[in-house]
Amino acid sequence: MNRRQFIKASVLTPIALILTSKLVATLRPYPLADILVQLKALPPERLTSSGSWNVSQILQHCSQSIRYSIYGYPEARSPLFQYTIGKLAVNAFAATGKLHHPLDEAIPGAPALEPALPNDVALRELIYTVQQFMDWQGAMQPHFAFGSLTKAQYYSVHYLHLQSHLNEISIS
Repeated sequence: MNRRQFIKASVLTPIALILTSKLVATLRPYPLADILVQLKALPPERLTSSGSWNVSQILQHCSQSIRYSIYGYPEARSPLFQYTIGKLAVNAFAATGKLHHPLDEAIPGAPALEPALPNDVALRELIYTVQQFMDWQGAMQPHFAFGSLTKAQYYSVHYLHLQSHLNEISIS
């Protein structure tokens, strides 16, 4: 391979990878309505957490995240981060069907989670918030790390985020 071919391949390969991951991300279904059915079936008094947050805190955190996509996040990363690393990450997460992040990391600027809030209250709030998001007809607010997202992209982000956190919750 000569130098010109190497430079061309070095430039085109990342572009092809980005476009491919974006295409795969748009083809993968993210049935948020299915998670809503799962949430409605959970017995709040029998839920336990395997993580560092209790069940209520996990549910509150998920509610915050969804609510902020409608009303705006309290803090945001820099536009440079959002339009580089953030965009690559959201497409990679949607393409792979897995969202990787520390499961006890609060949303920047969000109010503290209330550890004593009963599970049934936190679960009702999450169910309400998921339904509110699904019914929302207004503009979506930029994600604090991923920047501007369409509602379809938010469906994938919320679905993957909920799946990630619900994996820490079990029924005893």
